[in-house]
Amino acid sequence: MAVAGAQAALSRIRQLRLALMIFAALFGLWWIVEFLTYAGRTSGFDAFDFVVVPIAGIIGWLLYQAWRVRCPQCGNPFFINPGLPLGFHFSTQCPYCGARLRDLDEVIR
Repeated sequence: MAVAGAQAALSRIRQLRLALMIFAALFGLWWIVEFLTYAGRTSGFDAFDFVVVPIAGIIGWLLYQAWRVRCPQCGNPFFINPGLPLGFHFSTQCPYCGARLRDLDEVIR
């Protein structure tokens, strides 16, 4: 039972990392398109401006989920690193026990 829980935790960590990277890239792409299309505008908003609200909302929800996820080995927050200026990282390594996602996956199997 513990192995299944650890596998689920590892899967969740990987999914959160991937989703955060995808939506961060979408947010960056939105800014690029917004910058390129802003020059010829005559009105204040266009339909593309409203896309940023769901993207930002999903990023906020994903950050909240990442804030709550725990390392399957030591039980500490996986993405929280108090030694960093923002206190958050996207690394594959736990800042508390040093376990890497790849190493944890091999130990569990």
